[in-house]
Amino acid sequence: MVKKKITIDTLARMTQDEFSRVGERLDNMETKFEARFDKLDSTLKTVLDVVLEIPSKKAFERLDNKVQTFDARLTSIERKVK
Repeated sequence: MVKKKITIDTLARMTQDEFSRVGERLDNMETKFEARFDKLDSTLKTVLDVVLEIPSKKAFERLDNKVQTFDARLTSIERKVK
């Protein structure tokens, strides 16, 4: 078996090429991660918007009380009109 000697320059070039390939792969992974993170962030904002639109229990009770009050007033007015 013939052993081939590698020069320092060749070894340095091979090492640099390998680092470049690893760097490219990391850049691709980072780009994919950022895209997925942006999508996740957008989804969380949408969920938060939906949650904020849901009335609280107290707000719902206040609205229900107002509806009952209006219903009672309307019933009273209807009786007076008849």
